[in-house]
Amino acid sequence: MSPIKTKHANIATAFLCALALWNCSSDTHETSATISKSGTASVALRLQYNTPPLLDSLVLDCYGADTLHYVHSADSALFNMDLFPSDNWTFKAKIYANGALMQMGELSTKLEAGAIADIPIQMHPIVGFVVVEVPIGLRNESGIESGTMTLVSEDERYEIPMEESTGKLLFKSGMLKLGVEYEVQISLFDADGNAIYDLSDRFLLTEDSPVPDLSLNSLRSKIAVSVKPADERNVSITLALRAAFRKPKVDDLLITEYYAAPNAKDSTQYEFVEIYNGSIDTLILDDCTLGLGSATSIKRYALTASEILPGKVLVLGDAASENTPALHINTDGWSAMSNSKGAVVLQCDGETLDSLYYASAPDSLHSNVVPAVGSGKYNQSGQLNVDHWNMRSDSSAWCLTTPTPGELNFCN
Repeated sequence: MSPIKTKHANIATAFLCALALWNCSSDTHETSATISKSGTASVALRLQYNTPPLLDSLVLDCYGADTLHYVHSADSALFNMDLFPSDNWTFKAKIYANGALMQMGELSTKLEAGAIADIPIQMHPIVGFVVVEVPIGLRNESGIESGTMTLVSEDERYEIPMEESTGKLLFKSGMLKLGVEYEVQISLFDADGNAIYDLSDRFLLTEDSPVPDLSLNSLRSKIAVSVKPADERNVSITLALRAAFRKPKVDDLLITEYYAAPNAKDSTQYEFVEIYNGSIDTLILDDCTLGLGSATSIKRYALTASEILPGKVLVLGDAASENTPALHINTDGWSAMSNSKGAVVLQCDGETLDSLYYASAPDSLHSNVVPAVGSGKYNQSGQLNVDHWNMRSDSSAWCLTTPTPGELNFCN
């Protein structure tokens, strides 16, 4: 690995190369199908693939006794269908990511009337792309103002511009050929043009190799750098840096979601509060509490999680509910949250780091409230549009939508 130079600590970079397959056939397909019996067959088609970053959609085309076209969102790889029987059904699946076709898969089979089939389609990559995320925290404590990334192969050179998003910087390439070795060069600069961070290395993008993974993870008082482009190669360097393991301050930890209205008839639902580490340091939670209650009465519960990594979220779930996954029980107790109104307070060392008051309508004490579903309503949580984190006291920065514990939301 080539040398790494750094002046400012606490940069975490996730480098992802999404693979996506050879043998791309035409979108058109012709087949002569023989309908054998009346009735239908129940078919469940499952796409089997490694999830690429920036996944857009899953597309399935079916050719046989009929021609069908399905489009699913990125979170659903299962297609359930009732199909007419035929000796020749062909299913062609496509995965789109980063705005382009990434993976394809195809199979043919015979379906008989009354049959129940569970059919997996193995997907294969045809092209790849590179995504580099640089978490900088909500306040950009590293002082990064600009950056460049270049990808160079034997025949081509790509200049990748830097994009800005809440709490992170992003480099995103276009589609890249598989079976090609690329040299990557990443440089980050401060406002005066001084280099904060410099890295160069090589990786081979192939269908069969593991997904190349470059990461700089904030670890207490060190940063660990690891490049793993293949099983047989794992080079690691550790750089001593200033302390990155500390107690949280105001605006370090944000309340980003609360769910006070689970449906009691649904065993998968539970009350929770989600918090987000918007800094670039690992934060100690030993003396932190979650307060739940009303505008005038709050009960506080100690957090049982010892730390939260930079740029990560932590779910504080109902410790008294059997529905709460063990991973989300991170307090030593819980008070039932009201559907229509209530208060949530996050404190560390006795200092309030963040708080909110949710209600279905403003009242005499609170002219600006975080929206709530109201009495007798269920299945929606209040979520912060993280892009508007610095105006989170305003109700316009929040939305009511399907709960997403453990995932940041932008109210799109």
